[in-house]
Amino acid sequence: MQIKSTVTCFAFALGFSLTTNNSLAAGVQLEVTIQNNSPAGGVALTPVWVGFHNGTFDSYDGGSPAAGSLELLAELGQTGPISDVFAGTLIGDPIDGRVQGAIAAGGPIMAGGSASQVFNVDDGGANTYFSYAAMVLPSNDFFVANGNPFAHDLSTLLSGAATTISFNIGTIGTVNDAGTEVNDFAFSPGNPIAGIPAGDAPGGVVEGGVITNVVAADPFAGFLTPPGIDISALNFNDLDQYANGIATITISVVPSPVPIPAALPLAISGIAGLLAFVRRREPT
Repeated sequence: MQIKSTVTCFAFALGFSLTTNNSLAAGVQLEVTIQNNSPAGGVALTPVWVGFHNGTFDSYDGGSPAAGSLELLAELGQTGPISDVFAGTLIGDPIDGRVQGAIAAGGPIMAGGSASQVFNVDDGGANTYFSYAAMVLPSNDFFVANGNPFAHDLSTLLSGAATTISFNIGTIGTVNDAGTEVNDFAFSPGNPIAGIPAGDAPGGVVEGGVITNVVAADPFAGFLTPPGIDISALNFNDLDQYANGIATITISVVPSPVPIPAALPLAISGIAGLLAFVRRREPT
């Protein structure tokens, strides 16, 4: 009886140890997937900057001038400057990075394409809110971003109440013009996407000077287009072509693997040996 009690206690202790080890995993892994909804020949997105924060990061304010970091993203697709601002202005432990297409193709997420990236985030409040920003190609300074830092709350994912959330970006009337450069294909990066000769990205003339929504029925109507080039698929304000916006962002919890302690095989072997010993000692 004493031996049986010892075996039972040992098995209980092992089970408790496994449960405890599982509960020690800190934080949550979230996979961010960006699906470009554009039709064939439609607009692309430069590598998308994403950030997880405590609600204090404001990427832009409509009607105000674009900050230098946002200007570089809106005109050239650069994510480094906005990442530096993000890391340097927030209290706590903000997490950020970029989601991009094939590196060999320069990183844009092309029409019909998708890209994903996994991030390790804190579930204690430092990374409860999600922000994003990317340049729309081809253009001079069109971009998509959430100006409201509280627009995308991840608390249901971090608490385990939900495993995925999804939302559309670049829907009709929500794409922004940074107001930092006149719309002109001559100074527009990404032109080959639409079959237009590449532009000289730097050097455009300042336009307006403040951030506005692109609400024109045809956002590219004012661009000087070479003869014989069809740019109709670029019209992201056309509901028939862009019913779900330019892209869909899906954020999903990555299931955590159950950790197996290094001593588990030995423990199982030990239990088996004890049980065999008990059977030998039992009276026949």
